[in-house]
Amino acid sequence: MKKAFTILLLSLASTAAMAGGPGTEVLPFLQQDFNPSSLAMGGTSVGSAATVPFMDCRFAAGVSYLDYLPKYDECKYFGGGAAGRLGNLGLSLDFTRGSGEPAFGDSFSPYRLLADAGISYKFVDFLSVGVNAKYAKEQLLEDYGISSTAADIFLAGKVRGFAYEAGVSNLGPAVKSGTGSWSLPSAFTVAGSYVNVVSGLHRLEAKFKIDYYFSGCSGVSAGAQYGFADLVFVRGGYHYGGETIIPSYASAGLGLKFFNVTLDAVCLFASDTLQDSFGFSLGVSF
Repeated sequence: MKKAFTILLLSLASTAAMAGGPGTEVLPFLQQDFNPSSLAMGGTSVGSAATVPFMDCRFAAGVSYLDYLPKYDECKYFGGGAAGRLGNLGLSLDFTRGSGEPAFGDSFSPYRLLADAGISYKFVDFLSVGVNAKYAKEQLLEDYGISSTAADIFLAGKVRGFAYEAGVSNLGPAVKSGTGSWSLPSAFTVAGSYVNVVSGLHRLEAKFKIDYYFSGCSGVSAGAQYGFADLVFVRGGYHYGGETIIPSYASAGLGLKFFNVTLDAVCLFASDTLQDSFGFSLGVSF
């Protein structure tokens, strides 16, 4: 344990030393929220494997679509993933591909890839640890692209209606491009949520997330959800991006649940960059 902690501290120190100024990181989609239900609450999801042992179900899977940055550098993301728990052990796997528009009349379409595999373990009833291993690639031109590996390390817990997460995301080596090198969007993150079941039919949930980037800037997300009879869900939220790589935006969304099947939709607004972005997802759980 002591050796692992020492390695973690050295990784944090080296990654922080590589960080440039605010908003200078590459592969920004490593920090992006692709979950429509979470995105509708201001992008409050951490996406850490550490939460899997606390899932209400034993297995969940889904697919999603997100039309992101529709006014500038439009990218259409298609994704799929699954997560499951076996006793105190949690496993997850996600894959996302984003397709952009050809530039300068070129027939080549730029694209982005993100693959994420996670493992976690709940070592006490109220706390678990999870690690995510990621591979990200951005092919900007037919003969030019960048890629990198990264890792997240998080603690997560749940006590009655409270859930919490804390850790570091996107730890990885500098990305070399041309004559220079660029840092990943590494950040310290703290997140939490509280669920209040008003009655058998009404359920309220509030969530927040704070990201402090190694580059020296911060982003804050907050949102809420109202659920009726565990069938219909109304969501809203706001993300303050400041100087970070994820712009500020407001969001709203709806969700439907029928037996084990869920359908979620989101739209973004109040943002010069992300105005009119939208997405939806279809999921199943057992």
